[in-house]
Amino acid sequence: VGDRLYTDIAMGVTGITTILVLSGETKEGDIKSAIQQPDYVVKDLSELREIYSAE
Repeated sequence: VGDRLYTDIAMGVTGITTILVLSGETKEGDIKSAIQQPDYVVKDLSELREIYSAE
């Protein structure tokens, strides 16, 4: 879980499920052009429960 595509989400290359939080550095418009793509994108941490409940 992190707010930076180039560090936090880049770890997903190792097979870790990634969740990008849009309340920090990365904005929604940055995702489309990024090399690192998160598995999930949430507006803020309050949405994490939905992701964990679904898995």
